[in-house]
Amino acid sequence: MDNLPAEIFTEILGYLPPAACKSARLTSRQFNAILAAPTFSQLRAFLDPDTAMATLCGTLHDLPARPRAMWSPHCSVPEALPLPRSFLRAMYTALGGRQRPWTRATRSRLALADSSSDESGSEESETELQPADGEEEEDGDMSAAVMLQRLGRPEVSEQMLRQALFRYALYKSYVYDGEGEAPQLWVMNSTKWKYQL
Repeated sequence: MDNLPAEIFTEILGYLPPAACKSARLTSRQFNAILAAPTFSQLRAFLDPDTAMATLCGTLHDLPARPRAMWSPHCSVPEALPLPRSFLRAMYTALGGRQRPWTRATRSRLALADSSSDESGSEESETELQPADGEEEEDGDMSAAVMLQRLGRPEVSEQMLRQALFRYALYKSYVYDGEGEAPQLWVMNSTKWKYQL
């Protein structure tokens, strides 16, 4: 299955109903990469304030009768809005940063497997397992400044990221159907805010 081209998977997964996409992403890494691509391109579009506002207003206009109160798309972005690592990782991928090919747990398991092999082969395989320079502790030191520096995107500021986060959370709150965890909790998370006030 891993030898099949991505175009075939894209065609097959295009027939999935939207509700099935979440569980399909858990099936394999290739499915996850294909199904996540539209999400990341949509997230990247929220960096442009005009596009974000047009998306919010269009989504709000297209909604059927609203059974609940909703935030206005014209509301202001909180000044000290924290940027969670999960959002920064998603934006990093959306802006063209490559995803890490392994996690820390996988890397340590591979290192243990290498140490049990003979001495001459372990040096060669260790160099293959190390990530590229500057990516050693990507998960630990991910901040907006570090992310933008790695991407080489000086035109994007932390305030632009805050606006994109807030507008994207508003968009997700508009399309939220009430099942599962609310996607706008990236912004409305009280544990993130308690140290900011």
